[in-house]
Amino acid sequence: METGFGLGILVILAGSTANSAFGLGLKFTRSWKWEHIWLLFSVTAMILMPWLLGFLTVESLFAVLAAVDGRDLLLVFLFGMGWGVGSVLYGLALKMVGLALSYAIVMGLTAAVGTMAPFVLLHWDDFLTFKGTVISAGVLLVVVGVLLSAWAGKLREESPGRSQETAEGSETPEKESKKSAAVLLGLLVAALSGILSPMLNLSFAYGIRLADQAVVLGTSPSMASNVIWVVALTAGFLVNAGYCVYLIVKGRSWNIFRGQPFHYGVGVAMGILWVSGVVTYGIGGSMMGDMREVIGWPMASAMSIIAATFWGALSGEWTGASRKSMAVMGVSILVLSASMFLIGWTNTLG
Repeated sequence: METGFGLGILVILAGSTANSAFGLGLKFTRSWKWEHIWLLFSVTAMILMPWLLGFLTVESLFAVLAAVDGRDLLLVFLFGMGWGVGSVLYGLALKMVGLALSYAIVMGLTAAVGTMAPFVLLHWDDFLTFKGTVISAGVLLVVVGVLLSAWAGKLREESPGRSQETAEGSETPEKESKKSAAVLLGLLVAALSGILSPMLNLSFAYGIRLADQAVVLGTSPSMASNVIWVVALTAGFLVNAGYCVYLIVKGRSWNIFRGQPFHYGVGVAMGILWVSGVVTYGIGGSMMGDMREVIGWPMASAMSIIAATFWGALSGEWTGASRKSMAVMGVSILVLSASMFLIGWTNTLG
């Protein structure tokens, strides 16, 4: 494995590990509603940090944005907005069908679509080769690992001897029908989220001309992708922040921001951790050659799931979990690790 390629993988994996920890902040925000902490997180992760890094690392940032073709700029912006919609839909899916189903559908589709879309659209010739087949097999393993991880989470949440009490027989046919319709709608929302969420990787793939222009004007190649995040994450911010503001206005809860300043620190920390994964994905990708968005994305997805499991265990989420749930999670980690090895191996295939 080439030194630059291997280093790029390590950078992406390190960033994914940090990125996956951002959700821990939600455990410390019980007196704030989700929309308040998410708005603060969005401001930090999608506006403050990308623009700050853009000014610090991209030479003549505004000159770069002015020099690129308007179509390229629009594509990156629209893909970023699509990712923002997917992010909001994921939050809705969690409420409608729960964590296990939402996680499996969204993360599985995000890994698969986020890899295969740029692969087919931008590297069709490689897709039809043996190397392409191996990459596709690696992506399939990621999806299998996601499904196993979701199953393990479901097993963990089930109490021993828990029955389907809840009196299913006592529910009227009308209630059953409404419940089924709500679940179906939730599954559709989760699927749509899984299709839209990987658009952040399409921003990265189609933003290559922005990065190239940044290099032409004197930016280091390893930092050139930061101009992409300025555009894509700003677009995503409009959707995320817009939804949060809608919820706050609807609930008339602006006054919550006046209490417990500790939460401001939590929101900022969450934003820094999350955006670190995005930025390092760009840095690592710059070291991985033409198929950076095809090889880097599934590896980042797999590592994020493994790292999230680690952070969850560290925070006590797996305390008291059954042996079966931990065994399934262990198999999931092995499958995800195998997927990363297989995808990384493709670099040796030429």
